[in-house]
Amino acid sequence: MIDEVEPINQARRFAKYWVYRERGYDTLSLNENPHRIAAVALVLAGLSAETFEEHFTDLYLQVASHYGETEPSVTLPEGARPTHVTYRTDVYLGLDDDALATLARAVTDPDATAFLRTVHNGDVTHRSFEAVLTPILEAGEADAVGDLSADDLLEAVSGIHVHWDDSAGVYHTEWGDQPSLERDPDARIDLLPYDPASFAEFRAQLIRILYCQVRDCYLGMGIAPPDAFRLQGHGIHEFATWYEHYDFYERYHDPNATVSTWYDEHTPEGVYDLPAFAGGE
Repeated sequence: MIDEVEPINQARRFAKYWVYRERGYDTLSLNENPHRIAAVALVLAGLSAETFEEHFTDLYLQVASHYGETEPSVTLPEGARPTHVTYRTDVYLGLDDDALATLARAVTDPDATAFLRTVHNGDVTHRSFEAVLTPILEAGEADAVGDLSADDLLEAVSGIHVHWDDSAGVYHTEWGDQPSLERDPDARIDLLPYDPASFAEFRAQLIRILYCQVRDCYLGMGIAPPDAFRLQGHGIHEFATWYEHYDFYERYHDPNATVSTWYDEHTPEGVYDLPAFAGGE
């Protein structure tokens, strides 16, 4: 039962994070690194409309195909029930460690978190990516990103992965095309079918999911997420399943649920600081 094993799993996740935080070692696997996910959120928020649509139209059409007459981008695998699927897309940023460290400041930088909040609330015109990035660059290594725009920082996006559970409760994944890159993606977006109102609203939903994934990274370590990431909604699908079915966690995936704790009492001082390679102390 999760109530028995999850405290041990949380301790293991936190230990991996602390080694990353203190030593700068790459100990965190996909969807365990809140800094990488926050960097992806910042880049997606700053993409031009043309670049965003170029990379995410297939995903937009796929989730919208569950409603109305929209044609899906991929056909559901045999045995996948439309009410039991999630769609996943991998995002790769063209960043070295220094550039990642710069964008990773989105976890704690007030300007970046305020900017991302406006985007996941549906306002994509409030501030430009460059206007937000400038104070972050001034606080870090200004030449790590240089004059690159968000469009330049997005290296690749995978095809659509279909993830579902069958009638026996067994999970399956049909993988979409992956770019020819010899590394893990920086984030894997996990999206339930819904009816997006527009591309702007769809972008806002992706940003919100990434925010919730950052939240899940910290909750999965048994500690509180930074204030800006204390929101409710679907993030990492496996975590949402735990929140739904087990009493160990509260219902962080449910926007309408009442949450009584963010685990502040278990959160060490300095835990949000950047890792050693980014100048962490």
